Amino acid sequence: MNDDVFLTDRTVPATVARDAAPMFMWRGAGIVLFGAYEEGCWVLARGWLAGDRLEHVRRWSFAQPIPFSGQVRRLVMEALDDFAVARDEGFRALAWAEALV
Repeated sequence: MNDDVFLTDRTVPATVARDAAPMFMWRGAGIVLFGAYEEGCWVLARGWLAGDRLEHVRRWSFAQPIPFSGQVRRLVMEALDDFAVARDEGFRALAWAEALV
């Protein structure tokens, strides 16, 4: 599978995306990001792809959507070194997180 393929369609409105997929997901440059809303917090996990497994998984939790989306932006920037993509994914993460409340 190509590492540059995103797991979600950016053209889907946030409310439709929320109904269709209760998780935020992104994939690129050998990593996968998963976001979920659990027990009143936004949770973000990053894992490094190793074949069909994830390795070195790390998890963060946030009380507010803006820090959650900022972490998505930072991790995408680290992975791709592309500010425009990182910014867009940060905005997409924020729209997803805000649609949950």
